[in-house]
Amino acid sequence: MTGPSGVAVLLVDDHRVFAEALANLLAAEPGIGKVGVVSDLDSARTLIASDRPDLVLLDLSLAGESGNDLLAELADDPAPPAVVMLSGSTDPRSIVQALEAGAKGWLTKTTQLSALVEALWQVLDGNLYLAPATLQPVLQHLMSDVRRQRAASGFVDQLTHRELDVLRCLVSGMTRAEAAAHLFVSTNTVRTHIQSLLRRSEQHSTLALVAFARSHGVTGIDETEASVIGDRPGSSS
Repeated sequence: MTGPSGVAVLLVDDHRVFAEALANLLAAEPGIGKVGVVSDLDSARTLIASDRPDLVLLDLSLAGESGNDLLAELADDPAPPAVVMLSGSTDPRSIVQALEAGAKGWLTKTTQLSALVEALWQVLDGNLYLAPATLQPVLQHLMSDVRRQRAASGFVDQLTHRELDVLRCLVSGMTRAEAAAHLFVSTNTVRTHIQSLLRRSEQHSTLALVAFARSHGVTGIDETEASVIGDRPGSSS
């Protein structure tokens, strides 16, 4: 909450010249009071606990540390300060991860002071704020996730009976030769089905395919049945 002397801000950034220059500019803005500057997470924890700033401007990449660690800790704070990430990165995965962890905004270090101050007021008013340069990559990332989820939701239903059989063999930990012996088909046929399964699931390895299948409820061949397969002539271990 804004005090009588203005909004209290804590800037957490290990680039000293940049941080001190920004702190001086912010302190001169109407409505902004004390602006603290620290370069590491331990110092940030101490000042957050003692000074209870209204807002934290947090660099994602500190020397040997990640701003995400502080975000995770603040999630357990009953009355945490609003946190806006201040980073040189526009990587959409990092942005979405920070927002999911509780960040209220993401600004790039090239943001003009007027836009940065406006973003801070937006966040303090209870809104989320993303720098304009991040909006398109973040939206594209989210839309890509939506498309993948839609494709994944119908993955098992779209498989042929034989593809599902092959997949269940893989989930059981069988090799291609063992799967071929179990299904009474050639290893080339199993290989063809695996290639089809990789394309359908958009995975890039058999291990990833197995993990993907398990996450969608595909179970392996019964262990008793699998042990019998291992005793068949021609099966490999």
